[in-house]
Amino acid sequence: MASALLRAAYAYDRLRAYPPEVAGRIATAIGHAVAARGEEPVLLELGVGTGRIALPLIARGYRYLALDCDPAMLEVFQKKAAGVMRKVRLLLADAREIPLPDESVHGVIAVHLWHLLPDWPKALAEALRVLKPSGVLLEGWERVEAEPECRLQERWRELVAEEGVSVERGLHGRRRAEVEEALRRLGLRPRTREVVAWREERTPREALEALAYRLYSFTKGVPEEAHARAMERLWAWAEAELGDLDRPFSVEKRFFLRSTRLS
Repeated sequence: MASALLRAAYAYDRLRAYPPEVAGRIATAIGHAVAARGEEPVLLELGVGTGRIALPLIARGYRYLALDCDPAMLEVFQKKAAGVMRKVRLLLADAREIPLPDESVHGVIAVHLWHLLPDWPKALAEALRVLKPSGVLLEGWERVEAEPECRLQERWRELVAEEGVSVERGLHGRRRAEVEEALRRLGLRPRTREVVAWREERTPREALEALAYRLYSFTKGVPEEAHARAMERLWAWAEAELGDLDRPFSVEKRFFLRSTRLS
């Protein structure tokens, strides 16, 4: 099981990474949003994964607390950050129980996180607890437009349904709205802006790998046997319908950052 988790972590690192210039733009936006006065900023990322958000910030000299509940993700992250670990502390922990004292960090970063947590209000409360009085909560997400990939995902969903398993889509967007509403009820003022838009190429094979390794949240609740059978049929369907699985297609992406500063 450990090796399977590690393979999935490496697949995540390869298939969900940002191009260097995009990662740099995201890091710049986060740095500007934190802007601690008179102190060296300390950043905490919840669900750091393999470091696609963290590494450009660490390279810029930020003190970084990298939290994840998946030891395989942290192992890959640690290997990638080996040369810059002086200001990095790894936290193998759950975002709903952050092992830090109150008011200890200047920024909490959460990218594609809330929809992974059924009891997200607890994680949100923890994030706000560890923020300094003038600290900022930074939530990030992408919007992706790629017709071939959407077609593969929808076919996967149909095949899983034939296995007797229903798959919920759209939770990520609904959860973002719920979190924003919760922040506003606390008297806070979240502000969202588009940080960067870009285009990249992807192949059907890579899109299939992302499904096979369950790199999307909507795949997580499907029993392994049903998922394996669905993927076997999906590979065959893709080869018949799409032909060359290594022929790239264009993907349009946009990254958004929502900033909420404590008073």
